[in-house]
Amino acid sequence: MSTNTILNQTWAAHIDKWQSSGLSAKAFCEQEGLVYHQFSYWRQKFSSADDSRNKSKLVPVALATPSQQTSDLEILLPNGVVIRGIDAGNIPLVTSLIAAL
Repeated sequence: MSTNTILNQTWAAHIDKWQSSGLSAKAFCEQEGLVYHQFSYWRQKFSSADDSRNKSKLVPVALATPSQQTSDLEILLPNGVVIRGIDAGNIPLVTSLIAAL
């Protein structure tokens, strides 16, 4: 097996584990001892490969109702993008942003 194949399989396993972890990419990298910028590179590489096979750019998004501190609300998209700092004052902006994605 080639070095590239092993490297691809290793990073694919990391990405799969991250996706099922529920952690942010940064927290996952810290937990697993991975270099964040390398993780981001591979995540983007696999995402680009998936996008070329799947032309749909729509992703499922779930909004959570914050308990007391609305500024702690964040949305984690499947591609790893995190939208933070959501509060009652910017909900229309966030809604428009998600609709544009």
